[in-house]
Amino acid sequence: MKNRYLFVSDLHLCDVENHADGWKAYKRSEFVVDGEFDGLVKRFMKEQPREIEACKGGEGKLTLVLNGDIFDFDLVDSVPADPPWPVTQLERSRCLNASAPKSVYKLKKILADHPLFIKTLAAFISAGHRVVYIMGNHDREFHFKEVQEVLTGAISLELDAGGKSLAGDAIRYEPWFYYVPGEIYAEHGNQYDYYSSFQYLLVPEVKVMKEKILALPMGNLSNRYLMCRMGFFNPFSTDFILNIFSYIRHWVKYYMFSRRNLFLNWFFGSFLVMLELIKEKRRLIIRGPSEYKFKLQEAARDSGLALASVIKLGQLHRAPITSRFYRIIREFWLDRMTLALLMIGGTIALALVPIPLWIKLMVPLSAFPLFFFVYEWLARGDSIFTIDQKIPHDARKVAEIVGVKTVVFGHTHKPCNIPIAAGISYINTGTWAPIWESGEQKLPQPGYRNYAIVTSYWEQERQMGVEFGSWC
Repeated sequence: MKNRYLFVSDLHLCDVENHADGWKAYKRSEFVVDGEFDGLVKRFMKEQPREIEACKGGEGKLTLVLNGDIFDFDLVDSVPADPPWPVTQLERSRCLNASAPKSVYKLKKILADHPLFIKTLAAFISAGHRVVYIMGNHDREFHFKEVQEVLTGAISLELDAGGKSLAGDAIRYEPWFYYVPGEIYAEHGNQYDYYSSFQYLLVPEVKVMKEKILALPMGNLSNRYLMCRMGFFNPFSTDFILNIFSYIRHWVKYYMFSRRNLFLNWFFGSFLVMLELIKEKRRLIIRGPSEYKFKLQEAARDSGLALASVIKLGQLHRAPITSRFYRIIREFWLDRMTLALLMIGGTIALALVPIPLWIKLMVPLSAFPLFFFVYEWLARGDSIFTIDQKIPHDARKVAEIVGVKTVVFGHTHKPCNIPIAAGISYINTGTWAPIWESGEQKLPQPGYRNYAIVTSYWEQERQMGVEFGSWC
């Protein structure tokens, strides 16, 4: 028997925008990856005729696993001309709340710009195969059944047009992980990153006024309140993490002679993210985890894992950054901005008081820089870079808990296929989002648009074959 799985993640499909000045270049039409994705899926079906026949005979399966962040709801910041639901001024200036009806609007807007993606999924299902959709952090809106129905309905309509119908088990939505005993364990991976983890992954919504919305992590809120208003940065790479001199060069290059404002969007966006995180923390504390116990039991029942194993998996997850308020301030550079203002104020004060000139010069030129460097050394801690380095260790622990040969994550946008124990592999399927060479908004960097094809087969014992690569 052979089972074959195609894993992809982090396509980050969103609505298309074309701006002549390079604003939000990552959303331009030339970076739409639907055609490349279609080619990969067709190759997956075509190049394995024996497995396809086995699948039709019920002895094996072809499964397309969409491992999170396939759609990016955080980067859709448009508002309908005549919305059928209340929209606040903040939503108009930043991004719609992550409620069911507003997320339905966003998904429909995305799908309107990606018809080939739906055709690809429909063709795959029409051939007798199945799709597993695992939710990530940027498409957690699939938590809402109404959002799931939009995607399922679009695929069903495409099948109807070809005279086929959508079987009930042809597409399944997984809020946490996909598990096949002895073979694979897949989850998006954002729960191991406290910038992007949910406090209660299986019950992620809170009630605000009369509206149920997702309690979004810091990473999502930053995209909504910051990156959507700082469009010359690419949210899919780390080119927005710079030093002070690089930020000045960036401002001179893109903002000095334009009407767009970098500083105000950074300052107010950072303030809004921190305010929202504080409010979320209070709402989640008030709500409590009582309902979550039942959701864990459901996850154990649906996956076939023991409840104790599911609980152990959850214990590997990192608590959201809302429990580390200082790290939030530091990530938005508010600590360094405060220090800079204090040093400027101190320099002015020294200039005004009657003290020797050498003190007026030496303190700003030596004492202040020394204090800053000592502070930076003491303030070191986890960052998005150090968290990435820890995830393979988390994957090894997952494999030990569930007893599989292959663990597949996405999320980090850093593709890899590495052994984590004897006969056990950890795969990260990278990203299909545009990451440019040398930061230039021209050609995507080679080596991305990653995928993994995993084959499980029996000889003397179960064997796992892995094809890992990039589709460029």
